Amino acid sequence: MPLYLAGIGASAGGLDAVRALLSNLPVTRKVAYVVAQHQAPDFNAQKLVDLVQPDCPLRLEVARSGRPLVPDHVYWIPAGCDGQLDGKILLLAPGASLSKPSVDLLLQSLATNFGSRALGMILSGAGGDGALGCRAIQAAGGLTMAQTPESARFPGMPSAAISSGVVDRVLAPDKMGGLLLQRLSDQPTPAGMATLLELVQGATGVDFRGYKEETLQRRLQRRLAGLKLPGVDAYLDLVRRKPEELGQLQQDFLVSLSGFFRDEECFAALARELKAWLATHRGPVRVWVPACATGEEAYSLAMLLVEMLGAEQASQRCSVEACDLNAQAVDVARRGIYSGEALAKLDASRLQRHFISTGNAYRVSELLRSMCRFQQQDVLTAPIPERLDLISCRNLLIYLQSGLQGELLGRFRNSLRPGGLLFLAPSETTGTVGSTLFVPVDKQHRLYRRRGGLSA
Repeated sequence: MPLYLAGIGASAGGLDAVRALLSNLPVTRKVAYVVAQHQAPDFNAQKLVDLVQPDCPLRLEVARSGRPLVPDHVYWIPAGCDGQLDGKILLLAPGASLSKPSVDLLLQSLATNFGSRALGMILSGAGGDGALGCRAIQAAGGLTMAQTPESARFPGMPSAAISSGVVDRVLAPDKMGGLLLQRLSDQPTPAGMATLLELVQGATGVDFRGYKEETLQRRLQRRLAGLKLPGVDAYLDLVRRKPEELGQLQQDFLVSLSGFFRDEECFAALARELKAWLATHRGPVRVWVPACATGEEAYSLAMLLVEMLGAEQASQRCSVEACDLNAQAVDVARRGIYSGEALAKLDASRLQRHFISTGNAYRVSELLRSMCRFQQQDVLTAPIPERLDLISCRNLLIYLQSGLQGELLGRFRNSLRPGGLLFLAPSETTGTVGSTLFVPVDKQHRLYRRRGGLSA
């Protein structure tokens, strides 16, 4: 039985909210919980566990690194640590964030490693920690909840997540367990899901049958919640009366998430490999970014090339082509205008070199815009450019069924020049099929090189 992971984030005034949430959680044998509540460095988390345990039907314990995750257990991250999950608990020395433990870091690890089985719950607290993590979970097809601001002693954290548009339901803490139980038990029937996907394809031309059904189900459930509909049958009645609703569902299936230099260590590994290659390569440099979302990744790659080659050489030799099925996301990428929040983690020197301030936002430099070309295309059906040096396809394969993954990897291989690179996300690999097509260059950071000659 697949395990669901719920990350609970709280800060100031959060103890009462956490207590109300935990005391009303159902025993499901399907969900494990991890609490990240901001604490002073010398705080004893065991005291919180002992205080809350009498009211909680689940078992509470202080999280320990390397501990396997067990359903119906609640793990409390101790003071002085950040927490990540990948099937086991990993406790890390805290990073630069002022909030410790970091709620964003915890939720982002859930999104990366558990996809649609990730759950995020944001409770009382000051500041905005948790909003970025909820965005990652939502994009992965998981479920996000936030405490009603009026019930929170400090509404900053839930309000920040809500205002960012990354929260599926806003509830009092004692109601969250009921929604969770409903979501776990209310799964669309295979027949109902198949009918719905046929209707979406007929209305939009997009075939989602090769996508992982679990991911689509989670995103459908989020749509049902927004419309306050009890199930798929009610939704099918709605779309027969209002066919335009299918276009909105398509957009919900295509939730786009990106970021500049997302997964910094992976980009550092890619930069090292590119630098070594560019030291001997004198010809054109062709990069392709499928499933580019709102363009941050494509522009990040263009920045790397400019920094390695200089502006003149990069503008003359380098091209970054990118595509996405989501037309709205492509429009954002073409405009190249991003909020200060989207650029908050970008190195200050890069911000100064590659962006122009436009009041409350920043515009990508003309140089980068001239190097990047964005198209609205379905990567699963559209032709792939040929003789590519690098394909950066991150966070697409995780949404596809294995057969479609293998087919796409084969097309990637044939479109890369001999020795060309494939760059994936941390939660992705080339798998069994891909191992015959690609050789790992840096397995940890998901960088691969094309095998063989010019044909498959």
